[in-house]
Amino acid sequence: MAGRVLLKGFSVLVIAFLFLSTKNCGFSLAELAVPPWQMFRHDFRHTGLSPYKGAQKDNLKWSFKVEERITSSAAMGLDGTIYFGSVDGKLYAVTPVGKLKWHFKTGDEITSSPAIGDDGTIYVGSRDNKLYAIDPNGMFKWSYETKGEIFSSPAIGKNGMIFFGSGDGSIYAVDHSGNLIWTYQNKLYSPISSSPSIGPDGSICFMVNKGVIYALNADGSEKWKRRIGSNAYSSFSSPAVGDDGTVYVGSENGRAYAISSDGKIKWVVNTGKSIQSSPAIGHDGTIYFGSYDKKVYAINPNVSLKWSFETNGWIESSPAVDSAGTVYIGSSDGNLYAIDSGGKLKWSHQTDGWVESSPLIGADGTIYFGSNDHHFYAIGN
Repeated sequence: MAGRVLLKGFSVLVIAFLFLSTKNCGFSLAELAVPPWQMFRHDFRHTGLSPYKGAQKDNLKWSFKVEERITSSAAMGLDGTIYFGSVDGKLYAVTPVGKLKWHFKTGDEITSSPAIGDDGTIYVGSRDNKLYAIDPNGMFKWSYETKGEIFSSPAIGKNGMIFFGSGDGSIYAVDHSGNLIWTYQNKLYSPISSSPSIGPDGSICFMVNKGVIYALNADGSEKWKRRIGSNAYSSFSSPAVGDDGTVYVGSENGRAYAISSDGKIKWVVNTGKSIQSSPAIGHDGTIYFGSYDKKVYAINPNVSLKWSFETNGWIESSPAVDSAGTVYIGSSDGNLYAIDSGGKLKWSHQTDGWVESSPLIGADGTIYFGSNDHHFYAIGN
């Protein structure tokens, strides 16, 4: 059904473009039934893993300037439109060639990353306490107001349900019309900056700022919780979930955790510095994440160190992994790094600001990311 609607909505020109692209790039329309990068960390399990091969060289295709820094990570729709937020309070829609399509103004900063529904609706949170639903033409559809700022990036489940956290300490589940289905408030009343991920069984996993990770059942009831950090510092790392339900997450105490689907700790890796980066899961089960010790880590499934790569700044950006195992990640030194599957530098692109935004990988291999220098970048062939 989604494919038929897609073909009716597209012009002959766009269909021709997609046909040529599929011939040149080796992917099909069937594979594009889901957007190339639908939400924060690519998919509802937040794996950060793309089926496409990313850019092999540092070739700047274009950059797009906005009014303030960009910490929001981008999402990409079926037609190649890129959506991202900025501290200037706007959600931007930019074409694949770097031209402004539209922008939508909210009441405060957007550090939340957008997610795209099956019908093309874009969902994004703002520090004005609201989650917004915006149609593909940039028109307001609805908003849902909470009692706290929304840093959390929404995740969209298989049934179209939208999940997001708020500074009021609650996780919300709303439907595509903005109706509340359920809400869960953690007993610590701790703000939630983490983005929820969704496991294979439909469970919802998230961190609260006081260092406790929660898993909820699909109906919003508590499944399990476990403290993995302290009360002293905020935890912003968002969990990723493996095929077997294992939850991977970092903590401000410098440790990365693997937690089984029943809430038991499987392993811990200590970097010695805060981990605010959200882990990615490779095709072979390798876990990738960055740390405030300035390093990117690749951890084998047997918990041995596969490799580490040192940058010149702390890392808050979360890694994106392509089909060849190349890792793309930003650093506070202003660079976006491409690191090959063996841990060697392929290329890097220098910007004039910290790169806290996490990159996305387009279907043609283009790497998109934002910087604190007020620019959004496209690196590709």
